[in-house]
Amino acid sequence: MVNWPGAYRYLHRLNVPVRGDERRSIEVHLGYLRVLVAFFALVAYHFDLPEPRPHQQLVTLLLAFFLLHSLCILLWVRLGKVNSLVIGYIHATDMTWSPLVTFFSQGPSYPFVPLYSFAIVAAGIRWGRIEGLLTAVGGGSALVIEAILLRGTVVGNFESNRLLIRCAYLFALGFFAGSLGESEKERKAESAVIRRTLAKIGGEHSISAILESLFRELVNLFDASQIALVTHERETGRVYLWQMSTRPRRDARPLPREILGDDRFAYLLPDHPADFFCEQLAGGSIRLRTPAPRQKAQIQQEPMPALPRSTEHPESMLSLAISLGENWHLRLLLMDARVGRNAAQELAFARTLFEQAANSLYGVYLLRRLRARASAIERARVARDLHDGAIQTLISAEMRANVLRRRAQKMCPEIAPEIHSLETLLHGEVMELRELMQQLKPVDLDPDQFIDHLADHVDRFRRDSGISARFVCTAQEVTLSSRACRELLLIVQEALVNVRKHAHAGEILVSFGRQDGYWCLSISDNGVGFGFEGTLAGAELMKSAKGPAVIKERVANLGGELAVSSAFSGGAQLLIRLPQKGYLAHGR
Repeated sequence: MVNWPGAYRYLHRLNVPVRGDERRSIEVHLGYLRVLVAFFALVAYHFDLPEPRPHQQLVTLLLAFFLLHSLCILLWVRLGKVNSLVIGYIHATDMTWSPLVTFFSQGPSYPFVPLYSFAIVAAGIRWGRIEGLLTAVGGGSALVIEAILLRGTVVGNFESNRLLIRCAYLFALGFFAGSLGESEKERKAESAVIRRTLAKIGGEHSISAILESLFRELVNLFDASQIALVTHERETGRVYLWQMSTRPRRDARPLPREILGDDRFAYLLPDHPADFFCEQLAGGSIRLRTPAPRQKAQIQQEPMPALPRSTEHPESMLSLAISLGENWHLRLLLMDARVGRNAAQELAFARTLFEQAANSLYGVYLLRRLRARASAIERARVARDLHDGAIQTLISAEMRANVLRRRAQKMCPEIAPEIHSLETLLHGEVMELRELMQQLKPVDLDPDQFIDHLADHVDRFRRDSGISARFVCTAQEVTLSSRACRELLLIVQEALVNVRKHAHAGEILVSFGRQDGYWCLSISDNGVGFGFEGTLAGAELMKSAKGPAVIKERVANLGGELAVSSAFSGGAQLLIRLPQKGYLAHGR
C-alpha cells in the first residue's frame, strides 16, 4: 500500500476548514512581525553600510518600500477581506522582497539573507510542513541563482561554504516551522472533529443516525470501503453487528443485526490487539501497526483478519476496541482503510474519537433506557387505574343496561332496542379500554415465554371479543431475541385489533412455526379483506398505501419480510417471515 504524503495528507483528511476570524488573526500577527522585520532591516542597513557601495541608494529605497508595503498589508488584513487569494498574494510578495534586497546588497553573503526566514515561518504557520519546505526550497534556489549571477562581480564576493550553510539553514527552518505549524493545526482539527461528532450525539436522533455520523467521520478520515461495529453485552452474552457499506451506496445507514451463531464471539477478534492497522503484503503476509509511537511495524505470516461469513477480502483493516463500564465491549472495524506516514498518531486519534463518541452514545443509551423504564412504570400504573376504575365502572354500567333491557322487553318493549344499543356501546367501550390497557402494559418476555404469551393473548381476545380465534404453533423451541419476541407479540396485538374493528370476521387463525429456514407468523381471517385481490409483498408492499402501516413499520424494523393477501370474496392473511439462523436485525 502506498502512503501519499501530499495527496493523502492527514490534515486535509480531517476536513476542518480554517475559520475566517482565525485566518485574519494569523495574518494580523504576521503583519506586525513583517513591519518589525522591515523596520529593523532598514535601520541595520544604515548602521553598517557595505563596502563598496554600488547600490546603496537602491537598497535603501527597496527597504523603505518594503517597510511601506508591510504597513499597507497590515492595514489591509486588519480592515479588509482576507481570503485565499489575498494570502497567496501576500506570500508571493514576501518571497519576492527577499531576493530583491539581497541581490542588490551583497547576495547570499549579506546579513539580509535571514529575510527569507520570515516567508518560511509564515508559510509554516499558515499551511504546514509541505508548504514550509517548498518555501524553503524556493528561498534556497533563489540564493543559488543569485550566487551564479553575481559570481565574479564586486557585489558577488562570497564564500561557497557560507551559501551551503545558509541553504541548509533555510531548509531546516522550513521543516521545523512547518512541522510545528502543521502539528498545531492537526491538534486543533482533531479537537474540532471530536466536537463536531459529539454535537450530533443526543437529542431525538435514533441510534442508527448517531452511529451513521460517527461512521461517516471515520470513513472519510481513512477512506474505508466498509465499516462495522461489533458490540458484546457481557451480562446477556448477546453480540450485535452494526454494518455500513460506503460503496457504491454512500447514503446507506448502518444495518443493525444480532449475531446468533456459535461463532458470534469471533467478530470481536479476541486473538488480535485492541487497536491495530494491518495491510496485505505480497506473499500472503501482513504488516501490523499499533498506536505505540516507537514500535515498528511487524511482519506476520498470517492471513488478513476478516468478519466471519464475509465474502469480502479487504486489503487492509483498521481496528479499535474499547470497553464501556463492565457490561459492554465494542470492536470497530474499517475495511480497506488507508493511513498516512504517521500511523501511530492517526490510530491514537481514531481511538480517542471512537472512545469519546462511544461514551457519549452510551450515556444517551442509558438515558433513553431510564426514560423507557420510567415510561413503562407510568403506563403500568395507568393500566392498573383503567382496570380498577373506568373498566370496572363500564362493566357495571353494561350489566345494569342488560338488566334494564330484559325488564323493558316485558314491561315496555318499544324502548328495549334503545337500551340494547346502549348496552352494545358500553361493551364496545370496554373492549377499547381493555385493548388500550394491553398496549399500555410493558412487554418484556424471554423467548421461552413467547409461545405461552401468544396463546394467552389469542385466547383472551376470543373471550373478550366473541370472535372465534385459534392459535397453532409447530415450534418446540424459540431462539429469537427478546426484542424480536416483543415486536412479534405487538404485531399480533395490532392485527387482532384491526380484525375486530375493520374486518367484521367471524374466525381468526394465528399460527407460528418454522418453514424453509425462516420463522413464520401468520394471521388470517374470513373478514372483508383489504379491498384488493391478490398478494402484495416486499418493496411493492412497503411503497403501497395498502396494508397495515404500523405492522409494516414493525416488520421493517425487525428486518423481516411481510406479505399481505386479500380476496374480494372475503378473507385476508398477514405472513411475517424472519431469518431462523445467522443474523437477526433488531431495529434502529
